[in-house]
Amino acid sequence: MQPERLLKKHNLRKTSGRLSVLRCFLEYGKALSHGEVQDLVGKKVDRVTLYRILQSFEEKGLLHKVPDDQVSVKYALCDHLHNVDHAHSDNHAHFKCNSCGDTVCLEESAIPNIPTPKGFRVNESFLLLGGLCDQCVR
Repeated sequence: MQPERLLKKHNLRKTSGRLSVLRCFLEYGKALSHGEVQDLVGKKVDRVTLYRILQSFEEKGLLHKVPDDQVSVKYALCDHLHNVDHAHSDNHAHFKCNSCGDTVCLEESAIPNIPTPKGFRVNESFLLLGGLCDQCVR
């Protein structure tokens, strides 16, 4: 899908910074950290603006946070981008390659509902699998 159409569908104004950031995620097809996106967009988007763009993309359901054992957070495109009427939920596992560090969504692998003690309320849950991706296995 075209970045311009995705921004419009998610009620976000089309700016050069937003387009640059969204193109990174569409092109690479994997989870990216703030630093990785900053390296990819270069001087087109300053650090603070990039933070705001990532935050707005997450709030509007374009991106979701992905757990990572080395970086504070990574972001990945949400799996429902073609249907904005879809209830936003990113309750799936993620896989991180221990060799190259790439992180991908495992959208078909839902995170199980884990019982908690009485009175506890879970606000978010993450499941991160580690191993070798198909490229690094070769």
